[in-house]
Amino acid sequence: MNERVDVAVIGSGMIGSAAARHLAEAGTAVALVGAAEPDDLSSAPGPFSSHYDEGRVTRISAFSPQWAELAARSIERYGDLATRSGETFHMPAGLAVIAVEAEFAGEVGAELGADVRSMTGDELLARTGIRVPEGGGHRVVYEGPPAGVINPRAMVRAQRRLVERAGGRLIDDVVTGLRPASAGVEIVAASGTVTAGTVVLATGAYGAGLAGVDLEIERRLHTVVRAEVGPGPLPALIHPEAAHPDLESLYWVPPLRYPNGRTLLKIGGVGVPVETASSTSEVDRWFRSGGSAAVADSLRDSIGTLLPGRTMAWSDQQPCVLTYTPTDLPYVGFVDDRVVVALGGCGAAAKSSDEIGRLAAAVASGAAWPNPRLPAGLFTPRVR
Repeated sequence: MNERVDVAVIGSGMIGSAAARHLAEAGTAVALVGAAEPDDLSSAPGPFSSHYDEGRVTRISAFSPQWAELAARSIERYGDLATRSGETFHMPAGLAVIAVEAEFAGEVGAELGADVRSMTGDELLARTGIRVPEGGGHRVVYEGPPAGVINPRAMVRAQRRLVERAGGRLIDDVVTGLRPASAGVEIVAASGTVTAGTVVLATGAYGAGLAGVDLEIERRLHTVVRAEVGPGPLPALIHPEAAHPDLESLYWVPPLRYPNGRTLLKIGGVGVPVETASSTSEVDRWFRSGGSAAVADSLRDSIGTLLPGRTMAWSDQQPCVLTYTPTDLPYVGFVDDRVVVALGGCGAAAKSSDEIGRLAAAVASGAAWPNPRLPAGLFTPRVR
């Protein structure tokens, strides 16, 4: 392999695959380079990604107007992306937000066209079987479709299919380094090299190590539980003030069928204290570790609290790593003359990945910033 392209996108997860699609469909010669999903996390060498899953919450309602805008612009393209790729990845199951400031999140969503309404705890229980924890001043907002769920694996497949259809190159390989070249940057991978005028690093928790810069990011180590909870539909759930002493917050993805043949609710949250990684080697070890048994137990306890009418028949746990920035918004911008970063999802990027990728594609190709509602300065990378 000895390729030459205008732009190489490194990292073929949700943001990277979206950036590559927008570039390819704009006529840019692009290569999407990234490691394939490993068969077994516990023994794989890495690098890893957190999109190896069947479900992520999608919604417009948010406690940040900027994240709501990123989500709204992405969601409006779901239908076109699914139709043209032939890949179904969106399930409009609805969303319940249980929070002290739930009504604010609903107002933010409503301004961008979300179908939201306030509910009492009794209404939520009667409609969904979800019980609002007593005390704490919680409010409830319900967002109807298109809020619900996206399948990250399927969405990445859709993006990749359209990258290839538009003439882009898909290279499933691990990138080991970057070095200056007369025509830009040479990307070194196990199977050869790719020379690009510009590189986009959509490398998630692996930060911008390939670019040789020290970004201000925090890599938080999370654990999720997947559980059989009995029959009956559920909406997605966001619960920022989890009523559990060992959890700061939690969310869930309603029951979906997984490759193991089970239909599982996936629940995740922020444990107390928050665990972080200071290096990519620690990120690798976390993915291979299976996550925290203590956090998993707290999440299982929360299922019983929130779903008093359901019986949990089976469960397992999995690791996850989320990358946060000081601004609580993703980084999208140059960190040197040839390298753009598009990372820092802050736990909210999956549903919004197509718009984040579109912003990164514009920066990398020298096009005008494409979203006037979101000033480019909000996304400027910060280097220590």
